[in-house]
Amino acid sequence: MHLLKFIFIFIFSSILSTSFCFADTKVNRPNLGVLNGYQFYFKTYDKKYHLVTWDGNITTLEQALSLNKSPVDILLLNKTTADQACERGLLISLPDDLLSSDTKQCDFQTITDHIALAWDTRKIHFNPTWKDFWNITQYPGRRGLQKDAFSALSIALLADNVPPDEIIETLSTPSGILRAFKKLNQLRPYIVWWTTPNDANFLLKNNQVLMTSASVLSILSFQQQHPNLHFKLQQNNTIENSIVFSIPITIQTSRIKIIYNLLKKNPLFPFPSTNLDYSTKYPTIKQFNFSSPDSSISLDKIFDEWLHLSNPK
Repeated sequence: MHLLKFIFIFIFSSILSTSFCFADTKVNRPNLGVLNGYQFYFKTYDKKYHLVTWDGNITTLEQALSLNKSPVDILLLNKTTADQACERGLLISLPDDLLSSDTKQCDFQTITDHIALAWDTRKIHFNPTWKDFWNITQYPGRRGLQKDAFSALSIALLADNVPPDEIIETLSTPSGILRAFKKLNQLRPYIVWWTTPNDANFLLKNNQVLMTSASVLSILSFQQQHPNLHFKLQQNNTIENSIVFSIPITIQTSRIKIIYNLLKKNPLFPFPSTNLDYSTKYPTIKQFNFSSPDSSISLDKIFDEWLHLSNPK
């Protein structure tokens, strides 16, 4: 019985290791789990932290923590994922001195990224819009979209001629949600879904899509690593995408004080302060303004069910 349990845990750990590297809690350096696509910005921290990458999926986090091990000491993840993980008790509630407010929460240091339309200028010789993104007849080819309800549905409404400042209001009604899914259905046969920012970068690099939604911060760093690429971003009508730091609930008690002290003395500021402020210069959709038309209905759950439909109409 014990042997079977050992074999199960070994196999399970091997499967998870492809998407989440387990931390070596014996090392002195804290283990920092970076969402795949942002690691370029953390190179200057590799002496203070042991850096690993992960896919940002809450299921990956749940499976890793179910083994009662901390995959990492600190996580970089999307704000939406952090909120969901906090509700499920997967992250610790942080002390006031790490937060900018008195409200108890499971994340700190919000960084604002944006999801924008990206393309290769060697293939597309003009600045496309989200409406062009939907025009398969005139611009044939596959399209990359983030597997995220708010991002995908907001982009669908933009392609359906809804003004940026009306996206939140439209998505806050049942008829608006239906309109967004109806528009998304039109493009569905041509969509290649991505989950991490780096996925979108490689979709373009490997010519798997003609255009894609992409993380602004990630694709800019990707181009620095691959200067021969000719990617361009549409600065108008982006989707605000906040990323935050959190600490897993299974972190060893003996390490918590070490992490707190390190964060207070050496805060993590990996991203450039000169990052373009899309929210003030260009039309952008802010997710924190969104609220579901029915508190009992989750837009993410509806989106997940839609993804699993075999023959959408």
